[in-house]
Amino acid sequence: MQKSLYVALVLCAALLLFLTPAPIRADSVAGDTTVVVNASTATTLSGMGLSVSALGQASFDASTRTFTFPITSGSLSGTGDIFNSDGSGFSVTAGANSITFRNFVINTSTDTLSGNVHFGNTQMNGVTLFDIGTGGVLTVNAETAANLSAALGVSNLAGTTFGTASITVPLSSGGGTGGSGDTTPTPEPSVLGLLASSVLAIGVLAFFRHRKQTPALRPAL
Repeated sequence: MQKSLYVALVLCAALLLFLTPAPIRADSVAGDTTVVVNASTATTLSGMGLSVSALGQASFDASTRTFTFPITSGSLSGTGDIFNSDGSGFSVTAGANSITFRNFVINTSTDTLSGNVHFGNTQMNGVTLFDIGTGGVLTVNAETAANLSAALGVSNLAGTTFGTASITVPLSSGGGTGGSGDTTPTPEPSVLGLLASSVLAIGVLAFFRHRKQTPALRPAL
């Protein structure tokens, strides 16, 4: 009975070590970020003479008002995930003037969506574009509103709900599906490794303790 228990503990430890996932590299995350533009916001933009279109690798479905931005890299920790969408973005145009937003970065620890802004001779990198609320709701950041006003001469849109973002990360990348910040966290490799080591150590110590307490059998004379 005791021997079977020791064997079971060792097997459990070996199984945990085998199942411990490798750390997710910063370049191993793939998937898509979709943004559904709020219906009332789309009406407001249209009424202001503004039009939006996709840039680079992004796509836009006008019938559903949905942008899709491929996730090119990132990192998943379960507490502060990063999703990068390099090489894609969208533009807002009014007549001959336009402003572009590219290379998005979603940071779930700060609940922000940032990116690069360009209009005229102005180029700004790493600008906070939207604040991310519950359910992935994107609110136009004050800095973005100021840039829109400067580039297109429109009224201040700070605090306006732009749309709702959701992130889809295949399970092969260790993620899940949901609103921003609602990805499925992967077990920390260090935690599983520590658990496996603890189980193995308990089994070994118990085995040697049992051997020490068991009297040796002496041959009969």
